[in-house]
Amino acid sequence: MTEHEKFLWEELSMANDSNLRMAYLLEDYIDFISETGLQEAFKVFREQKAIKQTETSN
Repeated sequence: MTEHEKFLWEELSMANDSNLRMAYLLEDYIDFISETGLQEAFKVFREQKAIKQTETSN
């Protein structure tokens, strides 16, 4: 394996590790939202955020 290929492999591995950590964190966050009963509050938050973004873009 050339030095360039080794570098690219290491970069890809680090990116993959980072993506996996983010996926596990997101999964835990979703579980937390579900178990604490915050689904409705989160849904309202997202709707309000979408409205604000629409108003801002107009």
